[in-house]
Amino acid sequence: MVKSFFVRALSPKIRFEKIKNLTSLRELKDEEGFTLVELIVVVMMIGILSSIAIPQFMTAADKAKQKEATGIVAALVKAATAFQTEYGDLPTDAGDIEEYARFQRCNQTGMETEGGKVCKGTDPVEVPGTATSFYSTSGNYLIEFQTADVNSDTVFQVRAQPNGGAYANNGSAVTGCYNPVDATSKVYEKTAKAADRGRLTDWSDAEC
Repeated sequence: MVKSFFVRALSPKIRFEKIKNLTSLRELKDEEGFTLVELIVVVMMIGILSSIAIPQFMTAADKAKQKEATGIVAALVKAATAFQTEYGDLPTDAGDIEEYARFQRCNQTGMETEGGKVCKGTDPVEVPGTATSFYSTSGNYLIEFQTADVNSDTVFQVRAQPNGGAYANNGSAVTGCYNPVDATSKVYEKTAKAADRGRLTDWSDAEC
């Protein structure tokens, strides 16, 4: 039995299989993987791409939020134009323009500070007729409007202020106006530049 074991161990076929296995192990050992320098370069590239892509994504998201405000401001300006054309005067509250445009608002607790966080997924309510300001259905904007004297002309002014958490400082406002004296209406979107971001401190910032 011992003899039989040595015969099998020393047989040419078994020796050849062992040599093949040793060759495969050498080839495996000789294969190269990623070096530390290569890994560092890859990580740096991912970091650089992320630093470029993330701000661009955030800017695009803020721009999409701003479009909601632009639509509301434009609708208010058109409604004020229609009201003045029909009645010869400018509207003073939401009730004056409800036959031309109706608006809904977010009406959740904490919307003044939390904004879209508390308004998301909730049912909006109708803006009351006596209102001259309201929060957009998303909660991302505070909409305000008034009739005021500007440079001896009585004009209708609207502004949409970014609202809620960090967006109140990082979002971009939208303003609009209608001047019946020269029959001009304007809608402005503030840019994403640092100087334009955040809430407007005065109605004169509305550029109307």
